[in-house]
Amino acid sequence: MKIRGEDVASSVRDWLKEDIKKGPSSKNELGKFFFGVSTGTVGLFVTLLKFAVKEPTLDCLTILCFLLLLVSCIVALYMAVPYVVRVHKDLELYSEYNKIIRSIIVLMIGWFLLWLLGFLFGVIKLFSGA
Repeated sequence: MKIRGEDVASSVRDWLKEDIKKGPSSKNELGKFFFGVSTGTVGLFVTLLKFAVKEPTLDCLTILCFLLLLVSCIVALYMAVPYVVRVHKDLELYSEYNKIIRSIIVLMIGWFLLWLLGFLFGVIKLFSGA
């Protein structure tokens, strides 16, 4: 089987069209997943701090842990909101796609940093015994 340049161009064009169509839905799916991870982490630390620490207290480290995890939940909820594209005659699909992907990357990095810091503060709280 010999592949011609036209076949490659056609398949790349079809792939790009599908990717542009599915771009906004990946933000929703990631948001749902991240929300589940964030709320699961909050539940884990609530349980562990209740049973693993001698006397559960709301000190600065615990409040910071839960605050960061709560903000990561809010970022995940924001990601789960469906993205709406207003179609008009001057809309450039590829630039709109790039804007969506850039926002997904920024939100992913932000969520991960918030979650990681909250997780680390929770682990520090658990193992410090304070």
